[in-house]
Amino acid sequence: MKIGIAQITGAPAGRGGIADWVRAAMDALPDADMIMLPELALCGYDDPDRIQRMALAQGDATLQALAELAREKQQALVFGYAERGAEGLYNALRLIDRHGRVLANYRKTHLWSGYETALFRPGNRLVNVVLEGLNFGLLICYDLDFPEAARALAANGMDCLLCISATSAGYDVVPRHTVPARAYENGCYVVFANRGDTGGAFPCVGQSRLAGPDGAIVATAPSGGAAFITADISLETLSAWRLNHPYIADRRADLY
Repeated sequence: MKIGIAQITGAPAGRGGIADWVRAAMDALPDADMIMLPELALCGYDDPDRIQRMALAQGDATLQALAELAREKQQALVFGYAERGAEGLYNALRLIDRHGRVLANYRKTHLWSGYETALFRPGNRLVNVVLEGLNFGLLICYDLDFPEAARALAANGMDCLLCISATSAGYDVVPRHTVPARAYENGCYVVFANRGDTGGAFPCVGQSRLAGPDGAIVATAPSGGAAFITADISLETLSAWRLNHPYIADRRADLY
């Protein structure tokens, strides 16, 4: 499977422009089987008023339009958005397959700092989903800092971790070290789609990337600005690596 990452900046001006904005990102990655956009891609990260205004409830026509867009282009689509639930707002990730079917809607479980906790409610479950024969785990930004979350997904059969993010200045350690570490310690791929905003209240470090099960960086984007990259993942590569590195099977769960 070829995965494309759209390291975007900014956000659509209003709800009416979301579908065209996402289409433009997809147009930049015509060969990708799956396209990933970063955390809160549909509303931006650093403006609480805009996040409230652009939040989308389940069944919203905009979300339906994005499902239709995935079906039209025959590309799976992963994106972050503010979800308006009955109890409040959630920082969410949605995965739509190439047929336009919603396979998962994950709500960020670890909220970062007072900024996020003032805006969102935390999700209460981790999510694995199977697509095209591959088991994907889903995380958002700060979730990745907790190895227990990634390990729980790996113990549930994860082949590839999809992490959307708004990792900000001062945290280059995340793309440079945490991403390859999570891949290596779980024997899986990690796809990290970060925002590329260089201004605003939370300038981001970019460096969207894909790491292989050996921890090697397969593809990477620049440290700021918009960028589009692709890389392949394969079960054959995973199987070959796992043959001599059975980390999940070798765990001493009786001790920890």
